[in-house]
Amino acid sequence: MAESPPVVTLRQQEKYRYAVEFDGPPVGGTIVDEAPPTGGGAGPNPGQSLALAVGHCMSSTLYACFERAHVAVRPIVTTVRPIFGRNARGRLRVVRLEVALRAEPVDPTEQAKVDHCLEIFADYCPVSGAVRDGAEIVLTTAKSADPAGM
Repeated sequence: MAESPPVVTLRQQEKYRYAVEFDGPPVGGTIVDEAPPTGGGAGPNPGQSLALAVGHCMSSTLYACFERAHVAVRPIVTTVRPIFGRNARGRLRVVRLEVALRAEPVDPTEQAKVDHCLEIFADYCPVSGAVRDGAEIVLTTAKSADPAGM
């Protein structure tokens, strides 16, 4: 039976602070884990972590636009669904991130300000921009267990 892709939901609590919800069993703390059968599923997996990073950055960037526009909005709700696929070499990759944001002005007469922010904010999000533009990853490895060697 095919499983639906995991979804990460961020619910704004205050300014840049978001409560994070992951599909499946509740997870807490700072533990991250791979999904079974590779891992135990004790925390967010890398796809969820990537979705969280992109969703948090986009939510925060949007909120920053609202602050600069001096428009009060109801708490932002963001969902991010990482879609997995195989690359040309058959390697599993996150091939797409589906992001949905909901933002509503407290005062409906300020909808134009909200609409303007919704049109421009994504260009300012550094994390989603890095993913979209294919940020270079510089990898350093060490054979010794000495962290000072890194």
